[in-house]
Amino acid sequence: MGEFLRKTFSVGKLRQLCVNTTLSNFVGYLAGSLVMLMTTYQTVEHRALRNLYGILPRKTIVVHVLPEWLEWTLAVLLGYVVMELVRHLIQNNRYLRLMDRSARHWGDGKPSQQSTAGRP
Repeated sequence: MGEFLRKTFSVGKLRQLCVNTTLSNFVGYLAGSLVMLMTTYQTVEHRALRNLYGILPRKTIVVHVLPEWLEWTLAVLLGYVVMELVRHLIQNNRYLRLMDRSARHWGDGKPSQQSTAGRP
Protein backbone atom coordinates (compact mmCIF):
# COMPACT_ATOMS: atom_id res chain seq x y z
CA MET A 1 0.00 0.00 0.00
CA GLY A 2 2.83 2.38 0.84
CA GLU A 3 4.51 1.80 -2.51
CA PHE A 4 1.24 2.51 -4.32
CA LEU A 5 0.86 5.82 -2.46
CA ARG A 6 4.47 6.81 -3.18
CA LYS A 7 4.04 6.13 -6.90
CA THR A 8 0.64 7.82 -7.06
CA PHE A 9 1.59 10.95 -5.11
CA SER A 10 5.13 11.42 -6.33
CA VAL A 11 6.62 14.90 -6.48
CA GLY A 12 6.73 14.89 -10.28
CA LYS A 13 3.08 13.91 -10.63
CA LEU A 14 1.94 16.49 -8.09
CA ARG A 15 4.02 19.18 -9.80
CA GLN A 16 2.60 18.21 -13.20
CA LEU A 17 -0.94 18.28 -11.79
CA CYS A 18 -0.41 21.77 -10.34
CA VAL A 19 1.10 23.14 -13.56
CA ASN A 20 -1.60 21.62 -15.78
CA THR A 21 -4.42 22.84 -13.53
CA THR A 22 -2.98 26.34 -13.23
CA LEU A 23 -2.40 26.69 -16.96
CA SER A 24 -5.84 25.42 -17.93
CA ASN A 25 -7.60 27.57 -15.33
CA PHE A 26 -5.72 30.67 -16.50
CA VAL A 27 -6.56 30.08 -20.18
CA GLY A 28 -10.21 29.46 -19.24
CA TYR A 29 -10.25 32.70 -17.26
CA LEU A 30 -8.82 34.59 -20.24
CA ALA A 31 -11.50 33.14 -22.53
CA GLY A 32 -14.27 34.16 -20.12
CA SER A 33 -12.80 37.64 -19.79
CA LEU A 34 -12.63 37.95 -23.56
CA VAL A 35 -16.37 37.28 -23.78
CA MET A 36 -17.00 40.10 -21.32
CA LEU A 37 -14.73 42.47 -23.25
CA MET A 38 -16.37 41.67 -26.58
CA THR A 39 -19.94 42.14 -25.34
CA THR A 40 -19.52 45.46 -23.52
CA TYR A 41 -18.31 48.91 -24.48
CA GLN A 42 -18.03 52.33 -22.86
CA THR A 43 -19.56 55.55 -24.05
CA VAL A 44 -20.02 59.08 -22.74
CA GLU A 45 -23.54 60.08 -21.71
CA HIS A 46 -25.44 62.50 -23.94
CA ARG A 47 -26.65 65.94 -22.99
CA ALA A 48 -29.55 65.71 -20.60
CA LEU A 49 -31.13 67.38 -17.62
CA ARG A 50 -28.90 65.28 -15.35
CA ASN A 51 -25.77 67.07 -16.49
CA LEU A 52 -27.48 70.41 -17.17
CA TYR A 53 -27.27 69.89 -20.92
CA GLY A 54 -23.50 69.56 -21.03
CA ILE A 55 -22.49 72.15 -18.42
CA LEU A 56 -21.60 69.51 -15.84
CA PRO A 57 -19.00 66.88 -16.78
CA ARG A 58 -20.34 63.86 -18.60
CA LYS A 59 -20.06 60.40 -17.08
CA THR A 60 -18.74 57.28 -18.75
CA ILE A 61 -21.41 54.61 -19.13
CA VAL A 62 -20.85 50.87 -19.67
CA VAL A 63 -23.19 49.49 -22.32
CA HIS A 64 -23.95 45.77 -22.42
CA VAL A 65 -24.74 44.35 -25.86
CA LEU A 66 -26.33 41.25 -24.33
CA PRO A 67 -28.33 41.03 -21.11
CA GLU A 68 -25.95 40.71 -18.17
CA TRP A 69 -27.22 37.26 -17.16
CA LEU A 70 -26.61 35.92 -20.69
CA GLU A 71 -23.19 37.57 -20.84
CA TRP A 72 -22.21 36.02 -17.52
CA THR A 73 -23.51 32.59 -18.55
CA LEU A 74 -21.62 32.68 -21.85
CA ALA A 75 -18.42 33.71 -20.08
CA VAL A 76 -18.68 30.86 -17.58
CA LEU A 77 -19.57 28.22 -20.18
CA LEU A 78 -16.92 29.28 -22.68
CA GLY A 79 -14.30 29.52 -19.93
CA TYR A 80 -15.15 26.01 -18.75
CA VAL A 81 -15.05 24.53 -22.27
CA VAL A 82 -11.70 26.17 -23.02
CA MET A 83 -10.31 25.05 -19.66
CA GLU A 84 -11.28 21.42 -20.33
CA LEU A 85 -9.94 21.62 -23.90
CA VAL A 86 -6.55 22.86 -22.69
CA ARG A 87 -6.47 20.17 -20.00
CA HIS A 88 -7.27 17.52 -22.64
CA LEU A 89 -4.58 18.84 -25.00
CA ILE A 90 -1.97 18.84 -22.27
CA GLN A 91 -2.76 15.27 -21.22
CA ASN A 92 -2.82 13.89 -24.77
CA ASN A 93 0.06 15.84 -26.31
CA ARG A 94 2.90 13.42 -26.91
CA TYR A 95 5.48 16.20 -27.25
CA LEU A 96 4.77 17.43 -23.74
CA ARG A 97 5.17 13.88 -22.45
CA LEU A 98 8.49 13.58 -24.31
CA MET A 99 9.73 16.82 -22.76
CA ASP A 100 8.81 15.52 -19.31
CA ARG A 101 10.73 12.28 -19.88
CA SER A 102 13.81 14.05 -21.25
CA ALA A 103 13.84 16.39 -18.25
CA ARG A 104 13.69 13.38 -15.95
CA HIS A 105 16.68 11.70 -17.67
CA TRP A 106 18.69 14.90 -18.04
CA GLY A 107 19.68 15.24 -14.39
CA ASP A 108 21.02 11.70 -13.84
CA GLY A 109 23.96 12.06 -16.28
CA LYS A 110 22.72 9.32 -18.61
CA PRO A 111 21.68 10.18 -22.16
CA SER A 112 17.96 10.06 -22.72
CA GLN A 113 16.38 7.73 -25.27
CA GLN A 114 15.07 10.65 -27.30
CA SER A 115 18.53 12.18 -27.80
CA THR A 116 20.06 8.93 -29.11
CA ALA A 117 17.05 7.82 -31.18
CA GLY A 118 17.97 9.88 -34.27
CA ARG A 119 21.64 8.89 -34.35
CA PRO A 120 22.90 5.83 -36.35
